[in-house]
Amino acid sequence: MLKREAPRIRTEYVYRRTLHARELLPAFGVGLGVGAAAFYITYLFLQRTPLDTTRLPAAAPVPRLTRGAAD
Repeated sequence: MLKREAPRIRTEYVYRRTLHARELLPAFGVGLGVGAAAFYITYLFLQRTPLDTTRLPAAAPVPRLTRGAAD
């Protein structure tokens, strides 16, 4: 025969309550801060100079003045 265990009943009850805007502001602030930080880090990562310079096109030489300034 199978031995039955006593049912596991918790004696504590937890009731969910509605949260008001004032109680949700810290969560919104943290979410906004994390989102802004992620956006900024991604922006910096996409704007960085590539390390492999062999794939970059050669720059055109800078034109230099061979004569004096034209007035």
